[in-house]
Amino acid sequence: MCLAVPAKILSIEGPQARVEFGGVRRTISVQLLPEARVGDYVLVHTGFAISIVDPEEAEITLNLLREMGDLDPLSPDEMQPVKPRQDLS
Repeated sequence: MCLAVPAKILSIEGPQARVEFGGVRRTISVQLLPEARVGDYVLVHTGFAISIVDPEEAEITLNLLREMGDLDPLSPDEMQPVKPRQDLS
């Protein structure tokens, strides 16, 4: 399942923006949303800003994600590649 996550735009340089959500910072594309401005909250899906969202709604969503633990950084063990399953036939 894919999820779009609200993120606050910290800076924009050309078609890319630096955003933050839950203490995590990433570079995303704003090519699909050229009207986005620094300070806006945007929904980010697969590295693209797809819509501008209300700041209060964004904070509510981010708080819910924090409560569920979905914004917690991964441990080094969780970042290891998954080993392919053995063929069971």
